[in-house]
Amino acid sequence: MHSKDLLNRIATELSTVYDREESMAIARYVSDYMAESKMLNPDAEVEQTEETWLEEVLSRLKKSEPVQYVLGFAYFMGRRYVVNKDVLIPRPETEELLELVYKKSERGSFTAIDIGTGSGCIAVELSKKYPKARVYAVDVSERALAVASENSKNQNVQINFVSDDILHPAMEKYPTFDLIVSNPPYVAIDEKEFMHANVINYEPHLALFASNPLEFYEAIARFAEKKLKSEGKIFLEINPVYAESTLEIYQRTGFSDIELVKDITGKQRFLFCRKL
Repeated sequence: MHSKDLLNRIATELSTVYDREESMAIARYVSDYMAESKMLNPDAEVEQTEETWLEEVLSRLKKSEPVQYVLGFAYFMGRRYVVNKDVLIPRPETEELLELVYKKSERGSFTAIDIGTGSGCIAVELSKKYPKARVYAVDVSERALAVASENSKNQNVQINFVSDDILHPAMEKYPTFDLIVSNPPYVAIDEKEFMHANVINYEPHLALFASNPLEFYEAIARFAEKKLKSEGKIFLEINPVYAESTLEIYQRTGFSDIELVKDITGKQRFLFCRKL
């Protein structure tokens, strides 16, 4: 089989699991990786060792395992990040969260924290965008922190990683911050039935689901009361179903300039506010 036929072959084999559009997207992901890895020559036959590798990849993909876990990386803000089953796959919505941060934050020297860092993509991107900033990243999962640390090294940025549970934080571990950014677990347990098997069966539930979809937002508000400086800013990715309830938390806690911001699909996906 010539490599030029590879795209259609992968898409066809995945058609029993995904629709045509998603099958083609995954096929491109794999074929692009093979080309970048010098595994493909557009005018050559796929060699036997590459054929064996491809069969193993297809076997995993046909079980609904996300292509990012199969290949070990995901793209975020144009950069390649290491991912595995210990961290969520970065989503386009979180790129929009960062764009909101960039829109409302000035360059300069400040202190920021990424709460629930996972793969570290938010913290890394903040460090890239604001090289003078002092960036912290916290997660309850040691395995997630290991992935985030690897990504920070790969991207050549210095981040202060903290192992802690933000629901019961050890406040002495932290300085005060000018900026809090977070994409915490916000999917309610009863939303599972509407999600694809590649999410339910493979992505870490600890980072995805919350028994109370508001508990992390309440915890972040409490944390901000003690550790966010006056005029400090909070940027959150939220569950659109609970947008108004999340807004009420920050109104009740006494923050100002509170905004719900829609994502590209028109859903209330982000919350911004400032500390008085």
